[in-house]
Amino acid sequence: SMCLPRWQDVIGYEERDPATMERLQLGYPRFLYHPLVEQAFATFSTESDEQVQIYSSHACAARCMAHLLSKHPGAAVELRRIPDHPATLISYPAECADDAKDYWQHAGEGISSRCAEALLEKTPMPDAAEAHRQIIERLAEYTEAPADSIYLFPSGMAAIHAALLMMQQIHSGRPTVQFAFPYGDTLKLQDKFGHRDTLFYPRGDTADMGALEVKLRDVPISGLFCEFPTNPLLTCVDMARLRNMADAHDFPVIIDETLGACINQNVLCFGDASVISLTKFFSGTSDVMGGALIVNPNAPFAGRFTELLKTLHEPEAFHPADLIQLAADSVDCRERVLQINETALKIFGFLSEHPAIEAVYYPALKDKVIYDLLKRPDGGYGGLISFVLRDAEKYTEAFYDALQITKGPNLGTSFSLCCPFTLIAHYNELDWAESAGASRYLIRISVGLEPAADLIGRIQLAIDRATR
Repeated sequence: SMCLPRWQDVIGYEERDPATMERLQLGYPRFLYHPLVEQAFATFSTESDEQVQIYSSHACAARCMAHLLSKHPGAAVELRRIPDHPATLISYPAECADDAKDYWQHAGEGISSRCAEALLEKTPMPDAAEAHRQIIERLAEYTEAPADSIYLFPSGMAAIHAALLMMQQIHSGRPTVQFAFPYGDTLKLQDKFGHRDTLFYPRGDTADMGALEVKLRDVPISGLFCEFPTNPLLTCVDMARLRNMADAHDFPVIIDETLGACINQNVLCFGDASVISLTKFFSGTSDVMGGALIVNPNAPFAGRFTELLKTLHEPEAFHPADLIQLAADSVDCRERVLQINETALKIFGFLSEHPAIEAVYYPALKDKVIYDLLKRPDGGYGGLISFVLRDAEKYTEAFYDALQITKGPNLGTSFSLCCPFTLIAHYNELDWAESAGASRYLIRISVGLEPAADLIGRIQLAIDRATR
């Protein structure tokens, strides 16, 4: 996660202010190219002014090529295999650069920094079979899903992209539905790479349920995406009602369970598949990317998904060094998540009773009844909390600047992280985000392993400094 310690740093990053960007040494790998990745681009390009990217497999690069040609018919786009490696380089003219960066960000299939390092140093691929087995076994234990229904991807977005591709192959030409306000790239992936305009129901409430039911009478869809709970508003949608709609209208449901890390709740029973970013709570260290797609073997689309994944899932796209790191990171995943649950619940209690706080978003609040239906016996309400200060326009910037917690857009780390979510995720569409229920002054905290009293003290101190 990049570090943006002041409110104006966030604005500087969003506006690509040179003063901010010059100080920013690293960023989230889908948003900013890692220095080793940039070095690999330069090393494997054949001309000094050539625009290139490197993808983790030939099929990934071919999908990027197809996207660029759909936007720029006839453009001089070329694929070149990297010798003795599954990675493939794509070169393209300057007019394709923005669309290439879009694909890198939203499809999540670009090479990692470890892959880039291996390419540069020409190191042999390590044996990651044991690491792969350990990760699959952990996910199978947490989700109670069969090991052979779990597929690993190089990022959470790559898993979501695979789900979108399956929907498009099963129900070609139809729109997708995004139900409830999600993590921004999930919606943008559908908007940019979907076959039709995305049908978006931002509130995810009873009224949106009714509106979706009416829409489905006339408009067939290719599938529905939702998060449980959602990021950043922690909404918990009525999954049973969505499942009934899916069965009645023959479309698959994909549930993103990243925030529960497969440990806090059982959502797979209502989905045809779930997706999870293993970069977050599963890893906990913010030093590796990964994702998983888990097929519900008892769901209507299980057979079709399994067949399609024979070609869409490419084990070689997940670099072995990243698998080894992820396996090491996730050894204590359950213990970390359970401890974070306890700490976050205490912070929620503090915030929900604080006179300086206007609104708090947490699954233990308004959607507790729905959440509890899916909560596992030893699960909790998760480590993500969002809130808005009273008189937010006046105090939020000062509060953010004063808060002594690491500032960055990642989540699920063993150390606490804070970010002004709407500002950083929807800077160029703040009015739209607010119309969908996400205040431009929303503060999101991903709770870490620090003592609850310590974190509460830091939040109180920031409130005091902002409002004095």
